[in-house]
Amino acid sequence: MAGSGPATGRAADDPKAAEAPRYRAALLALARGTPEAALPLLEAAEAAGEGGGYAALNRGLALMQLGRLGEAAAALERAATALPGHPEPLFRLGTIAGLRGETGRAEALFLATLSRDPAHVTALAALAALEEAGGRHGAAAGLIARARQADPAEPELELAAARIALALGQAEAAAAGAAAVLAQRPAHAVAARLYAEALLARLPMEAALAEIAARAAADPFAAGWPLAAARLHGLAGQPAAALAELQTAELLAPDQPEILALLGGALAEVGRRQEAEPMLRAAIAARPTDAELRNRLATLYWRDGKSARMLRVLEDAVSEFGPQPALMMNRALALNAVGRQEEALASADAAVPEGGVLALVNRIAVLPYHPREGHAASLLACGRAIAAKLGGPAPLAAPRAAPLATPRPARNRDPGRRLRVGLLSGGFGRHPVGWLTIGGVENLPPEEFALYGYALKPREDMLSARFRACCAGWRDVQHAGDAEIAATIAADAIDILIDLGGYGESGRIFVLNHRPAPVQVKWVGAQFSTTGLPCVDWMLTDRWETPEGFERFYSERLLRLPDGYVCYAPPPYAPAVTPLPAASGQGVTFGCFNNLAKVTPAVLRCWARILAALPEARLELRTHVLGDAAAREALFARMAEAGLPPDRVRAAGGVPHRELLAAYGGIDIALDPFPYTGGLTACEALWMGVPVLTLVGDSFAGRHAFSHLSNIGLEGWAAFSEEDYVALAIARARDVAALAALRAGLRGKVAASPLADAPRFGRSLGQGLRRAWGEYCAKG
Repeated sequence: MAGSGPATGRAADDPKAAEAPRYRAALLALARGTPEAALPLLEAAEAAGEGGGYAALNRGLALMQLGRLGEAAAALERAATALPGHPEPLFRLGTIAGLRGETGRAEALFLATLSRDPAHVTALAALAALEEAGGRHGAAAGLIARARQADPAEPELELAAARIALALGQAEAAAAGAAAVLAQRPAHAVAARLYAEALLARLPMEAALAEIAARAAADPFAAGWPLAAARLHGLAGQPAAALAELQTAELLAPDQPEILALLGGALAEVGRRQEAEPMLRAAIAARPTDAELRNRLATLYWRDGKSARMLRVLEDAVSEFGPQPALMMNRALALNAVGRQEEALASADAAVPEGGVLALVNRIAVLPYHPREGHAASLLACGRAIAAKLGGPAPLAAPRAAPLATPRPARNRDPGRRLRVGLLSGGFGRHPVGWLTIGGVENLPPEEFALYGYALKPREDMLSARFRACCAGWRDVQHAGDAEIAATIAADAIDILIDLGGYGESGRIFVLNHRPAPVQVKWVGAQFSTTGLPCVDWMLTDRWETPEGFERFYSERLLRLPDGYVCYAPPPYAPAVTPLPAASGQGVTFGCFNNLAKVTPAVLRCWARILAALPEARLELRTHVLGDAAAREALFARMAEAGLPPDRVRAAGGVPHRELLAAYGGIDIALDPFPYTGGLTACEALWMGVPVLTLVGDSFAGRHAFSHLSNIGLEGWAAFSEEDYVALAIARARDVAALAALRAGLRGKVAASPLADAPRFGRSLGQGLRRAWGEYCAKG
């Protein structure tokens, strides 16, 4: 984005500076690179009338360097008024507009700057960056040429020209330009990245790495070469190798903000998030005007389950940089994660006008949690909006990897032959996808189906080993693009592709838009609603999730299985079921171990009514977000508004899975949230002997627990209105003897039910897939 770089720190010239000692001292502080020392002097000077408009201008520069963009803009507006012929206030205002994503305003201010100074080099470069971002590379090249005429020795202009050359397909010129910049500035991270990409545009990966290694051997103290190697390793899907190169670069050029930022990202990539955080914070301190660094830190907190901290970072960023789509999308996720669903949807909506497809995906990710808008019709409308923005089927690319199996002739529509079934997921392991699918996948009739796994996230655990064992072929496609993944699947001659990620964080649903398989199915994995995508042929479901008449809420055809739509695989380390806690006479303990995102104001109000009717009852909440003190305090404030007595509520953070299951030993009844109900959480509660009371909605997410309860014969634990939900909870809690009897036999009931009958589910799943394939074959 044009104007996204930090202020240089160079004070604006003022011919009268010598007449104002205090103002002159401020200029010296700016020249020394200490804007925090200059700022109070500039404030006092401006108040006293020293320096005229230049005091306001330099005050704006100091504030920009400190990342206080709102205050900087106000100072620069004053400077623009006081210095009507000076180009610098307008340029700096344009820079702030660029940092805030206000492209049109930035362009207008840069043009106005050039009207005052046609040879203003940085304004020409900023305009060129705008043209480049818009894909107008010829215009960008012309502006950079003008800037280089005015300042032929500036390396940043040479780098801009090299970047444009690469965009125009001139890889050799781009590499030469980037290398020239690195010769002057050996730790220039952007130049190193560009050099690596330019090499890769004309050489195989091995040759590109060899050339960089040769340069590093010739110039071993230049940080740019390990930076370039790190970029190539990253593109090759080798995060450990990339991290090693970045660590070398940091040793060669310590305290460089961009290197710190890259190193922080690489540490996070390999799961070393505690080490990554100080790196990113140091980079932000050095470059407070870089919004992307704030986003990286927010993403780090998201991956670490620290949603409250993530939200604080994003709130600060939005206050300085404005409602840029990337910030607002991440803010929506953070707000949703801490249970502020109304604000989350508003933040997601704010990103939609300029955020493209990703903003709509972000919207549908938070929409099912919304207390009023999270219904089936609204979700369908959002899915269709994504489809419209995405456009028609995308072309297939050429696969990079050899096929896993012998290709067969195209369009082999034999309805009875053995089928190749592809599974696309980031959840092949100890993950909701794993626990709810492995039993069925393992029990697909092997004489009828050959499975091929396409892993979007490497996992090494007991479940991931089981997935690998039942697959005839396995690929790690984490670092491949959608088109490349689709091409690989097509080359493997997959007949039925099952997506197990949807619009979730690790999902790659748009792979299906390339149509790599003739039959494409959505199953578990962010399966909260229709996808809205024409490329998804079927939704794997059951009669409770989508009863007759629900077809109108789905763009896919509904492939109903005779029992439930999932098969629960209980963990072998699950503790034994304990006696009913309420049998001790101390009152019933309700529990909810779902994500805080599912706990809406309506849920809290219902819980308050339940506890009011049962003076001895208590409520226990457990989820990873509540490990953060700020998130707990915010939750208790929301509970107080809803009328929940804080002294009867316990809120605890995340614990290892076995401990979480053991915690059900202290729970008598699980209160399911709504409108997004529990899926795996409901199965786990039932396995631990805890019945689940649910309120049934009309979306897929709103009927998860209802499906699981119905599949084991506990339909009577489902309510269809808030009044019934409250009344049913109170009635069940008062019948302690019935609760004790149910608890004693509940695990056996689940084990004997279709919910956990893996062979039965495998047969049903096979029959469903065979039906989908048969209908494809019948089309001719």
